Amino acid sequence: MVRLHFRLPGLALACGLLLGALPAIAHEHPAATPMARNWQERLAAAKGSAVSVAADEQGRLWSVDMRQGNLWLSRSTDGGKTFADIGKVNAQPEAILADGQNRPQIAVHGQVVVVSWSQALPKLYSGHVRMARSEDGGISFAPPVIVNENREEIGHGFNAMKMDRQGNLALAWLDGRERSAAARKGVKYSGSSVYYATSSDFGKTWTANVKLADNSCECCRIGLAIGPDGGAVAQWRHLFAGGVRDFATAPLKPGAPVLRASEDGWEISACPHHGGDLAIDAGGRRHYVWFTGSAGKPGLFYRYAEGAQFSAPRAFGDLDAQAGHPTVFADGKQVAVVWREFDGQRYRLRRMQSSDRGETWSAPSTVAEAEGATDLPLFVQGAAQPLVAWGTAAGVRIIDLR
Repeated sequence: MVRLHFRLPGLALACGLLLGALPAIAHEHPAATPMARNWQERLAAAKGSAVSVAADEQGRLWSVDMRQGNLWLSRSTDGGKTFADIGKVNAQPEAILADGQNRPQIAVHGQVVVVSWSQALPKLYSGHVRMARSEDGGISFAPPVIVNENREEIGHGFNAMKMDRQGNLALAWLDGRERSAAARKGVKYSGSSVYYATSSDFGKTWTANVKLADNSCECCRIGLAIGPDGGAVAQWRHLFAGGVRDFATAPLKPGAPVLRASEDGWEISACPHHGGDLAIDAGGRRHYVWFTGSAGKPGLFYRYAEGAQFSAPRAFGDLDAQAGHPTVFADGKQVAVVWREFDGQRYRLRRMQSSDRGETWSAPSTVAEAEGATDLPLFVQGAAQPLVAWGTAAGVRIIDLR
C-alpha cells in the first residue's frame, strides 16, 4: 500500500505552525479550539526541535537552536563532531518557532554572523520575521530588528535566508499583509504572499520589502539559493487555479516573472506542510526537488532548469517508505539529493548523486539511520562540500557525503 508523506489528520494544525514558543506571552483559552490550543502550546514551548547549520569560508560549522526563548549560537571546529556554545543571539527571551518548516536561519562569513527567525505574537498564527547580526564572531549581537515593514499582528514567517561569499544576502518569507488588505475591502484572497529583502554588504544594510508573488501556500518552507551572479532565486508551493498546490519559482527581482516549477496537479484544500528545495550550480543551472501528493503521480521529484527551460521531472524515493523532505546540493558538475524515509522502526537518510549536472544519477543508497524523532535533513548552508545536517533524538549529526 502506498503511504503518502503527509498527515491528513494534522493538516489543519500544520497550517498553524506559523510561529511559536515561550511562556511569557501564553494565554489561557478555556473554550479554545484545537488549533488555538496548539498555538498556546507553541507559545509555551521551551525547546525547538530544529537546528540550522552553516559553514564559514574556513570550513568551521556554526549552528543555532532555540532554548527557553533564546537562540543559542554554537560552533564546531572538528567537522561537526562536537559543538561548543558561544552565546545568545537575542538577549531578551521571546516566542520563537524552531521546528519543521519554520526554523531559525544562519549565515556566516568571517566574523559576521547573521541569524533570522520567526517571532510568535499572541494572536493566533501571527508573528514577525526578526534578524540579528554580529560582527565579532557571535560574541555579541546588535539588538534584533523586525524585517517585515508591515507591523500588523498577522502572519509573517517561514523565513528562508542565504548568503554567498561576496556578501550578497537574501531573505524571503511568507507574508499575510495582502490577505489582510483584501479582507478589509471584503475581497477574497487565497493563501499568503511571498516577500523578500536583500543585502549586498553581508547584512549591514537591506532593501525595502518587495513582494515576489501573490497566493503562495500558507506554511510550506521556501527553497532559496544564490547563483554565481549574486542573484537569488526562490521556490515555493503556490496556489494555482482549481485548488492546485504545485511549485513556482522566480528570481528575487522586482517585477520578476513567476514560472511554474512543477505540473503535478495536486488538488488539496489545506497546506501539506512539505516544502521543496533549490540549488544553483556554477553554470547557473537551477536544481529543484519537491514532494507532491497528486493522485496521478505522488512522490518525490527532481528537475533542473536554465532560464525558462525545464527538464522532465525525475521521480525518486520509495513511497512505501514515506519518502519525503528532499534537499539538494550543487557544486560544479556534482549534484547530490538527500531525503528521509521510514521503514516502520527507523528513519533512513537516502541519497543519489550526479556527476553531470543532473543528467544521469547513481542508484539510491542509505547514508544514515536513526530511531526516534528526527528533523528534516538539510544541506549545510555555505559549505563547499556536500554536508548534511540531520537532527535526531541523539543530537545533530553532520554527514559528509564524500
